[in-house]
Amino acid sequence: MRWEDRVGANVRRRRKASGLSQEALAHEAGMSMRYLAGLERGEENPSLAFLVRLADALKVHPRELFD
Repeated sequence: MRWEDRVGANVRRRRKASGLSQEALAHEAGMSMRYLAGLERGEENPSLAFLVRLADALKVHPRELFD
């Protein structure tokens, strides 16, 4: 599995477990909903800064997005 697919699946899983919509998570992380949707589908190649912002918004350590 490509790392982009793995990260996207983990973001989606954690977002749903937190009860957040894509819109709410995108707002909390300071990114567009379109970008977040692409990231969840494995279509985006996020920077480390974006991954840290997502992890903070999801209240997890960034490494958990790679597990």
